[in-house]
Amino acid sequence: MESVRTEEGELRAIKTFWNSYGFAIVLGLILTLGSVYGYKAWHKHKQEQEQAASSLYNEVLDIVLIGDGHVLTDEQKATLNHLSAALQENAAGSIYTQFTALFKARSAVVEGDLTTAANELKWLLLQKPEREIEIVARLRLAQVLLAQEGKVNQIEALELLNQISQVGAFQGSYGEVRGDVLLALGRRDDAREAYQKAVDVADAIDSQRSLIKMRLDDLAERKEVIQ
Repeated sequence: MESVRTEEGELRAIKTFWNSYGFAIVLGLILTLGSVYGYKAWHKHKQEQEQAASSLYNEVLDIVLIGDGHVLTDEQKATLNHLSAALQENAAGSIYTQFTALFKARSAVVEGDLTTAANELKWLLLQKPEREIEIVARLRLAQVLLAQEGKVNQIEALELLNQISQVGAFQGSYGEVRGDVLLALGRRDDAREAYQKAVDVADAIDSQRSLIKMRLDDLAERKEVIQ
């Protein structure tokens, strides 16, 4: 009898708890499960999106490798524009799309279409790419703006370079482009300093290459002695 009363008490407690908190629990489960499955669906979508972007990028590479350094044919240009538009519309944040923007900008420079080149590089920077891609885009855009001439473009080019906080492995290229911009602005002493930094980096690299070459030669001589 005592056991029955205990069970009835527990049942009432469960009912009371359910009436008070049941809806909140169910809602919490729905939200939790929804988040889990939502994340899985989102992750799957991102994977599919990246795979599609990779496929389109391979087509871009076919054009780039064939026409590297040369003016594209009308057909190649139309295909590149189509692929680029598809990537920007469906996978703007993909690294494949960002590389495509770099390729398209370079192709535009080869053709002398500096406006298209600048637009592609500006679009790329708006996507907030990885630091290395951002630096490359800033350096190239600064060069394009400099080629477009005009004080406004020169100032914009310098501002682009000033916004690079950590140059890293791009010190040589950065110093060279910065020197060009400063020289165009008439700041000869600052330009000289920037060029000198670029030269110092180049000298350090050449010196390192020389040391490595000496070590390789030394290894080759030792091998001959051993034989």
